Amino acid sequence: MNPFGSAGKDDDTPFDGSGLKIKSIKTRRQLNEAEFESILRVTEKYLLSKPGHKLAPFTFSWLLELHREMFGSIWSWAGEIRTTQKNIGVSPNIVTAELGVIAIESENRHNETGELVLATAAEFHHRAVWVHPFEDGNGRWARLLANIWLMQHDQPVTIWPATDLRDTESPIRGQYIAAMKRADLRDYGPLIDLHKKFSE
Repeated sequence: MNPFGSAGKDDDTPFDGSGLKIKSIKTRRQLNEAEFESILRVTEKYLLSKPGHKLAPFTFSWLLELHREMFGSIWSWAGEIRTTQKNIGVSPNIVTAELGVIAIESENRHNETGELVLATAAEFHHRAVWVHPFEDGNGRWARLLANIWLMQHDQPVTIWPATDLRDTESPIRGQYIAAMKRADLRDYGPLIDLHKKFSE
């Protein structure tokens, strides 16, 4: 099961290793493999069986911890809110407040069932990407976050296509980007449809 997309296109190109903990990693291929293995372990922790509220409380601190679990063995900045402005995402000085919306809304929506669960998962997925709280790994973190919410509420998880959605060769990259742009306008329909299309 690969419900977050793979580690991306394999190649031997170098990359920016600032904050890299594993000094033996020299190429993008090696990085992809290390990240994939780490994320897989975390995915199994949360998705092999229904994660209870204690395991996945959707609090602000847990949202950061999930990213740290996914990438902390590889990157020193894992789970830490970024301090630099990116070409995507909100200003660093409002990341905390915007990310906190997920935590607040999770409490308000914890008892939802059926179609409402999928709609909330899609909304959380979009907000997590839109806020873009970390240096990297935001999309994979957001997709796993949405799947944990689905699994926690007895709904099928989304199995994204084999290639990572960052990959320009991903078969649904165009659809995914278009759905995210619609969600920017608070139209979550296309993103909900993608979740349904690739649900297990």
